[in-house]
Amino acid sequence: MDDSLSSESFYQGAKKAAHKAMDDHGRAEYDEFALHAGVAVERLAKAVLVSKNPTYIAEIRNADMMLYLGGHLQMDEKNIRTVGAKDAIARLRKIGVLQGDPQLDLLIEMRNGAAHASTDSDQAKGMISPLAGTIETLLSDLGKTTDTFWERWTDAVKAAVDEQGDQAFRDVQLRIAQARHAFDDRFLGLPPEVKQQALKAPQPRENEWYAHPMVIKKDDAVVLVVTGGECPACTGPALLTFEPIRRDGPKTTYIPNGFGCFLCGFEANGPEEMAAVRAIAGGVATPTLQIPEHMAVGAEMPEI
Repeated sequence: MDDSLSSESFYQGAKKAAHKAMDDHGRAEYDEFALHAGVAVERLAKAVLVSKNPTYIAEIRNADMMLYLGGHLQMDEKNIRTVGAKDAIARLRKIGVLQGDPQLDLLIEMRNGAAHASTDSDQAKGMISPLAGTIETLLSDLGKTTDTFWERWTDAVKAAVDEQGDQAFRDVQLRIAQARHAFDDRFLGLPPEVKQQALKAPQPRENEWYAHPMVIKKDDAVVLVVTGGECPACTGPALLTFEPIRRDGPKTTYIPNGFGCFLCGFEANGPEEMAAVRAIAGGVATPTLQIPEHMAVGAEMPEI
């Protein structure tokens, strides 16, 4: 049998497609994400089927393929056809490897739609969880670990399948990982000092709307305070915004409501996402977000 039809070959193909899918999602290319996510599931499903019996990936009406996969018939490479994603998943459900899952079925439909330029991008954007959950189940059956499969995407993917976790936390954690990997990819093949120089260069650039830390007033009342901080994705200099939530005489209570880094493109908006950023940035694997002590959540500072 052709080595390209081995369980290991399908596994490696699934891994490559899954990483492409995550890269696509980080660039907001959701049609491409759906396409590569569907390919990843299909190839890993075939890896599981082949691991049990090579003939399980044969098309039902193709007797020659079954004989070929069984090792009793030679076939020309151009005539080799294997089962599609939908049938591969159906077979795994019949033997108890996978359970019925409307979200997985939708993902496969989106994959087919992406191939014909008809994918709903908004729906595709939310398909990371069924992708990650299905791959986790298939890897378990193959006896392979999620860390080895997902590599640099491991933490973000694990968060995506954590249904007990807060949705805002999962979304922010994923966006941090996407921004970090996109930033790192810009420096692939370059000396390490090039990346360090970019992180240390004076920021931000001329003509950026957030040119410098600032205080914005309306009718002599502070409506927004902008200050600096360290990006939890790339560790570069970024800006935080704070809005006043309570005034008590000469003092005002501020709460962080936004974060932006033009180096890697990571952004967070609103108190809920900022709370997630603070929680994630305090983790061991993520650089600490530097928020000035006098501007911590709920802190009071003199009116400017």
